[in-house]
Amino acid sequence: MQVLANQISTVVVSLASEATGLGRFYSVEVGECFVDFSLISIGILAAALVTISIGAFAKGITGVGLPVLAVPALASFTSVEEAVVLMVLPGIASNSWLVFTHRKWTILREHRVFLLFGLVGAGLGTWLLSFLNDHWLKVILAIWLGVYLLQYFSKRSYDHLMRGRGGSGSLLGMAAGIVQGACGVSAPIVAPYFHANGLIRETYAFATAFTFLLLSGAQILTMSNLALLTPDRLSIGLVAVVPTLLFTQLGIRWSRKIDDKAFNNILLTLFIAIEFKLLFDVAFSLKG
Repeated sequence: MQVLANQISTVVVSLASEATGLGRFYSVEVGECFVDFSLISIGILAAALVTISIGAFAKGITGVGLPVLAVPALASFTSVEEAVVLMVLPGIASNSWLVFTHRKWTILREHRVFLLFGLVGAGLGTWLLSFLNDHWLKVILAIWLGVYLLQYFSKRSYDHLMRGRGGSGSLLGMAAGIVQGACGVSAPIVAPYFHANGLIRETYAFATAFTFLLLSGAQILTMSNLALLTPDRLSIGLVAVVPTLLFTQLGIRWSRKIDDKAFNNILLTLFIAIEFKLLFDVAFSLKG
């Protein structure tokens, strides 16, 4: 099993390098010490690869989708803490690729307050991760996203609340950071924030990816200090980077074939899917 898993990983790494162009810069070898597959359930490994692949593809197109799909799925097989920690490295990989691809740096200027408070919040949220009950976080996220969807489809003007103008920008940034650190999914705040600010296509994908990358950086530093990023988790996270890079690149290529209207519809579909998943999680936790 160990030898077969390593052989499969070597093939996948090679394919990912060719598809993403990374092979031009470095070569990758997967040895027996890379990760001990004998300690990993086949079901968990398969679920991780499938959800990460689908999430990374959606992320390549829209800038969001990877943790939204992967963290809840992984958490259904293991703890929320482990799911969040395992997704940090794939998240950094996919967001780095999107930031490098789009590079729309000038749009960040008017969102500096949101980003700064998000950075602080991510450190605090990660500190809370080890003992925080995420039930109420999911309740707040479901309410927030539900309000955004209702105002969007009702065509009423509540965009000033979502745009984070004035002091609300700092509150939104802090909330996004805390939720990212504590449960690994800040898209219900970050994605509507940039959507309400009128960003589309490349600018939207860049802004969301840069925000997630910034928050993930604060996460991984805090995780290291709290000893949450164990060697086993680090190894699994590194393996997960491979399908992340492959399917993120595929999503980026598909995004260039999609017009603004279709792009907006994809975003709204993702938001609705996130809302239903949050409501399901909240209802399930109440029954538990």
